[in-house]
Amino acid sequence: MALGTSSGEDRTVMLVSSDQKFVEGASRFLNGHKVHTARNVTDAQRRMVEDHVDLAVLDASYATESGVIDGGQLLQVDPDLPIVLVASTLDMSVLRVALRIGYKDVVDAPVDRPKMEAMLGLIEDQAQREILKEAKTRIGRIITVMSPKGGAGKTMTTANVALQLAMWGDPGRVVVVDADLQFGDVCIAMQVDPVHTIVEASRELDDLDEDLLESLLSTHASGLKILAAPLEPSLADEVSTQAVVRVLGLLKRMFDYIIVDTAPFLDEPVLSILERSDDVLLVVDMDLPSVKNAKLALDTLKLIKYPFERMKLVLNRVNSKARLDIGELERSLELEVQAAISSDKLVPRAVNEGEPAVSLYPRSRVAKDLRGVAMLVVDEEATPNAAVSDGQRKWFK
Repeated sequence: MALGTSSGEDRTVMLVSSDQKFVEGASRFLNGHKVHTARNVTDAQRRMVEDHVDLAVLDASYATESGVIDGGQLLQVDPDLPIVLVASTLDMSVLRVALRIGYKDVVDAPVDRPKMEAMLGLIEDQAQREILKEAKTRIGRIITVMSPKGGAGKTMTTANVALQLAMWGDPGRVVVVDADLQFGDVCIAMQVDPVHTIVEASRELDDLDEDLLESLLSTHASGLKILAAPLEPSLADEVSTQAVVRVLGLLKRMFDYIIVDTAPFLDEPVLSILERSDDVLLVVDMDLPSVKNAKLALDTLKLIKYPFERMKLVLNRVNSKARLDIGELERSLELEVQAAISSDKLVPRAVNEGEPAVSLYPRSRVAKDLRGVAMLVVDEEATPNAAVSDGQRKWFK
């Protein structure tokens, strides 16, 4: 079946360009699809009236604000047409105008096979969005993963829970937000090279809407989305608490699951995230410093009357040589352990491979443990296929 098609159906792609090299280059990756070419927008509109078009691709000559507005006239013929602009350089002002008009994406030149595959995927994405707009009446769940001590397994848990939820349901309905603004490692843990980060969302806060935010998301190989942390620690100061709150509000309307990785301290952005979370996975390593920091963090949250029914205590490296008493730990933190993750050499191996253990080693004990963590936050209405045995739900049985 050709990529970007449904049930073997070929798609019709319109290449709007007077550059024969661009047309020939893009057409190489459209085998099995019907290709129309138009030298200008007027010609393209005429062809659209004569024949149905599933996707329009504009070349770099339209990568100016006036060019984007000109290309936007195609939406007068078909308001739902996915339009993609291929630009020599990714300019945020051009991107902002394009998305405001209704373009689905702006990609950097030259066109290669992965980029064309992503463009063709927009056809199905558009159809799915229309279905979801009609069917979706609820908003997504914000699942925050926190640990008051670095190195406790917070990011590892985030990556595995997010990917497991994606594997159980629709990957396109899962997004990870790396809110560890100085030292976020989600993209490294999931082997994703981000083009945009949450910094751009903060810079464009006044114009930020669902379309602009979607353009800033990176895509994991599974199909789930990632909003990357700043690429440099110095850029963290550019991300305001207001921006974080705005981003989460938009994502709740766009996705079923929003998994947030946080910094290992309770600053204003983290507290704002916690206030808006439906579930909080508190990851505690099996050592005294991790337990001590968790106790201090929980005491702080008590002072602001945080609703602890949202909090789910997850122990990491439970079969390590720490020899901590689980009952004493629960009494100290005043929380019941709801899931536990085994200490396993496969975990650092998976991290170094850039692939979460639930997909790299799906039959391992640690993968089973991590699926148990994901079950703590699964929404059965959003993910009806997440059926597991009771043994996976209760780690201590």
